[in-house]
Amino acid sequence: MTSTSYYFALIAKSFGLERRNKRVLEASSEMSLLREAEYHLGLVLWEKIEPIEELSVEYWNLRKLMKGFTEMRKKMDELNEQLTELQLQRAEILNSENPEQLEVEMQRSQLMLYMEKLTNERDMVLRRAKELRRVHEGLLTKIEVIKRDKYPEEKIIEVEQSIDDLKKEFRELKLRRQELAEALDQGDRDIDENEKKLAAFKQLKRDEAALIFQELGLINRELSQLRSEVGSVESEIRQLQSEVGRYISRYTKRNPACDKVAKPERAMVEVMRMLRISISMNRKLADFK
Repeated sequence: MTSTSYYFALIAKSFGLERRNKRVLEASSEMSLLREAEYHLGLVLWEKIEPIEELSVEYWNLRKLMKGFTEMRKKMDELNEQLTELQLQRAEILNSENPEQLEVEMQRSQLMLYMEKLTNERDMVLRRAKELRRVHEGLLTKIEVIKRDKYPEEKIIEVEQSIDDLKKEFRELKLRRQELAEALDQGDRDIDENEKKLAAFKQLKRDEAALIFQELGLINRELSQLRSEVGSVESEIRQLQSEVGRYISRYTKRNPACDKVAKPERAMVEVMRMLRISISMNRKLADFK
């Protein structure tokens, strides 16, 4: 608000046109701009205020806080680097496969193929045995009929030979089925042993990864604590820099040391002075004390 607009508003107020809410909002908005300008001015100039006796407390506190802030940021960077390195190590451990594990996995694949072959052969043996039973039952019925009907002896002998041949093949199938059952049982035991070896390899990797995970947890907790401390220090630094900017902008014309320090930022100081005047006028129009 300029002086001209202030007097126009004052005249309007005398006629009952107060627009109090507008003045309150303008004063609030301008105060926010002023506070941000004070902080920015302090941020730019604080390293130059050592000669200003009235700001010595702020200056030395800022020096101390800045040193601690820098050290904390450096520590955070180091911890983040460690964090990245440990995460890469953990991923490498979980995704790695040593030669022994690869050999065990290859044996497992071969075992699975072998077991599949044995299972297929066992199924074929069982199907053939079932077929032989049916044929055998048919031949028994046939021999009974041809004996009853007094077929030639040669025919009876032929059928009996077929029955004997079936019995012989059935016995061979039975033996083969037993061999396959034993082989399958042994294959199951081999696969179980193979699975135990693979589980041991995986557990070893998990244990190694768990140790790294513990380190990651410790580092994350330390980082969390540091972030909290950094946030607190940043707030203190911002507050002190705002106080520096406020003092310099208020006393530039009354304190030669302030005027000298603020010389590069005189345009900003002037804007801040005008903001204070505008805030004061808006408050008066809004009947703020």
